[in-house]
Amino acid sequence: MKTTVRRETVVIGGGLSGLYAALKLKEAGRSVAVLEARDRVGGLTLSPESEVLGRRVDLGGQWVSQHHKRIYPLVQRYSVPCVKQFATGERVCLHEDQTHRGPMGTIPGMNEADWAEYSEAFNTLYKVFDALPANPWEGELAAKLDLMTYDSWVREMLPPGMARNALLRLPGAYYGVMPEEVSALELIQKLRGCGGPRFMSDVETGGMSEHLWGSQLVSLGMAGELGKDVFLNAPALRVEWSETGVVVESDNLRVEAERAIFACAPAMINQIRFSPSLPNARRLLHQRFPNGRNSKAVVVYDRAFWRDKGLNGHVISTSGAVTAALDISGPEPTHGVMIALFSGKAALHIDPLDEAGRREAVLKVLAQALGPEALNPLEFRLQVWADEEWSAGASSPFLVPGQLTAYGPELRAPVGPLHWAGTHMATEFRGYMEGALAAGEAAAGQILSVAND
Repeated sequence: MKTTVRRETVVIGGGLSGLYAALKLKEAGRSVAVLEARDRVGGLTLSPESEVLGRRVDLGGQWVSQHHKRIYPLVQRYSVPCVKQFATGERVCLHEDQTHRGPMGTIPGMNEADWAEYSEAFNTLYKVFDALPANPWEGELAAKLDLMTYDSWVREMLPPGMARNALLRLPGAYYGVMPEEVSALELIQKLRGCGGPRFMSDVETGGMSEHLWGSQLVSLGMAGELGKDVFLNAPALRVEWSETGVVVESDNLRVEAERAIFACAPAMINQIRFSPSLPNARRLLHQRFPNGRNSKAVVVYDRAFWRDKGLNGHVISTSGAVTAALDISGPEPTHGVMIALFSGKAALHIDPLDEAGRREAVLKVLAQALGPEALNPLEFRLQVWADEEWSAGASSPFLVPGQLTAYGPELRAPVGPLHWAGTHMATEFRGYMEGALAAGEAAAGQILSVAND
């Protein structure tokens, strides 16, 4: 027999976005229920304990900046360890079987002509940021860019070579998507909303300036404040809705509410049975809003041996071997800790393998970048998010060509009592933990504005 609860708002998804929306509503005096399909909160943040380190490590979202006005206060509120990103020394760039090293702010291995081409293309990208209106789907430029893939746009600008490959890294690096999959307009407006790749890659004050040791603690902290309003192991299976209210059913739970927030990926929403069905435009939008691929390894060593070689542990690749690797050991480490990200194209080299093959492939890349010592870690963890039943892949779903101009005005519009959250709904810092919070806050704000009318 199902348990029935009644709340003013039901939130589907117990990640950062859903929990923050619920917390904002509860702080405003509204009653809430959060339904989470997993047996844990946190969504795409996952922070298990490391037996070697005696602290948490992060298999999902991890980086923050003091420019992130929502996540940073929560990090302090819940006493989550926050560490300055280590960047002293040279970075490494892998290009096929070649290994290059050079200072931060450059792409090692690029010759002067490559760098000039790359810099000019980068400047063009920023000019497009300035040319797009506040609503990025409006205007002739938007229409042109939305009909192109990002891959096509870059190939129009740059000839084959390292400069082109470096610019084609951006969709995988930040959103786990192949450059030939995503609309040029979609990718460009996402980058603009995150401050642009210069800010996003900035290890001093920007998007990679600090990282957490236990990002899931933010969700656990919010869930602690929400208490019994969070229901785990409760996937939303059926939704009945009308202009007067909504009923959400799981296997053993029925929630009756005035409004609902869906803080989960469109691919997950499309698995829910709605009665009546969602409007066809909304269903078609969700079909054209898939997830990319994102896999992350955390590798622990007895020491940060790469620092002895003058390397800072920051690794990129122009040939798709790895999206990025970074040293997250901390300023005075007792052990060396590397993370390796395999997103978009790079994930296709890792995800299809079995467990042993994945480990071998990850360590081989780290050994090429840092040296043979990388083949012998004390601890190895790998999270393939595409394997997760309730994740559907990478953290930021993307729109395929032609969809942003078709659906842009309706992206965040409620459908009756149904509202939309998740980092993919953010207008700023989309794909970041900050974006997840911003989208949750916006959905809560929509509901509060209706309640106050």
